Amino acid sequence: MLCRFPTKETDVTALKMIPLTACIGLAACVSNSDAEETIDFGTQLSFAQLDTIETALVDVIDMAGVTPVDNIPDTGLATYNGTMTFLLLDGSEDGVIGQAEMNVNFGSTLITGGADNFYDLNGNATAGAVTIDDAVVVTMLGNFIAGDVNGAITFGAGEMEIETGLAGNFSGNNAEYVSGVMSGNATLAGNDPILVQGAIFAAE
Repeated sequence: MLCRFPTKETDVTALKMIPLTACIGLAACVSNSDAEETIDFGTQLSFAQLDTIETALVDVIDMAGVTPVDNIPDTGLATYNGTMTFLLLDGSEDGVIGQAEMNVNFGSTLITGGADNFYDLNGNATAGAVTIDDAVVVTMLGNFIAGDVNGAITFGAGEMEIETGLAGNFSGNNAEYVSGVMSGNATLAGNDPILVQGAIFAAE
């Protein structure tokens, strides 16, 4: 199955993180009908691996449930690995999927990270990288994260500057998972901005 992208009507609370399997940590296990594959996020993953990971996450998205605010840690560090997708909203259905990492400092509430190792929807590697900027955990408003995602990614028309906002939340009883949606502009040099939307799904 190809990557699933959010639509304009996407509700952030519907994009809850879920486990790939019971595996937690740097390596995640993804099961299929033939064998159980170990996914090492310390390496560059293939298009097929990223697609499998995202499909598994989305298919069981309701299993974890949104983390109760009282269960979100107020100290410590956590690293979440998963996928980030973008889709141009210009009718071209031009999109990409990449390998994402999000680092959360629960003590300071600061969030960093980003995504690279992008592929187009035909599975071809494409240049690009984005960073998560000015992002924070906002527990005073409930289970909520907010920030920006910026960078440059090559789509079919060429390299485009990405400038989006990020909104999301934690899932699992103890914030084991995180997900969010991005919305903003993608701009090809010399052209008007195009609306772009995206999503991040990641597990600790």
